[in-house]
Amino acid sequence: MSNLFGPSRKEFEDIQSHLSQAEQERNTLRKEMAEIRELLHHLDQEKSLLLMALERLRPGMDHRVLADTLLELVFKPLNLASFYVAIADYQADMLHWVLYHEGGRARNTPSRSMTDAGGLTAKAILAHKPLYIRTLEEAKAEGAQFSEAERISGLVPQSWYGIPLGWGERPFGLVCFQSFQPDAFSMDTRRLMEALANLQAMAMLMPMDVWKGEA
Repeated sequence: MSNLFGPSRKEFEDIQSHLSQAEQERNTLRKEMAEIRELLHHLDQEKSLLLMALERLRPGMDHRVLADTLLELVFKPLNLASFYVAIADYQADMLHWVLYHEGGRARNTPSRSMTDAGGLTAKAILAHKPLYIRTLEEAKAEGAQFSEAERISGLVPQSWYGIPLGWGERPFGLVCFQSFQPDAFSMDTRRLMEALANLQAMAMLMPMDVWKGEA
């Protein structure tokens, strides 16, 4: 009970307890609001990327132009280290690179045998399903092939996500997203990448007259 000299010790402790609880609740609400804002930001980013991809990945365009377009759309928003699009030639047992962007610029990457030197690219294509590599150690264990620039500089991506282009048991190629950070791509980010890869595949496969409804 209060007295002439103010609240009792117990009342003062109760007030402190309520204030502490209110502070904790306020901090929890702040954290939840920050998480909601971050989620909305990512949703807006995903929506924007998909809409731009739908607008700009047009069937009938040259494969290199399509690869350059997707690179331009995703490189900064997804904080990538490297990006490439490869095509599989099953009859010749070769992989050909439409585009290989690494170290801030496009590089000339020679074709290589799928079975002898295909690395992670061939592994994902032949398994006809996406392959996610979370660390450099995992990449080495899975048989990754490193580029000359990577071997010289030592700047090798940690995370690697390769998505086959096309459907069925013989995909016609692969699009790959890479980051210098380990385990950089969340499940939601990988789903976004798969959607973008599917749009890329449709644009590369579908003739312009079909797209325009003229077939």
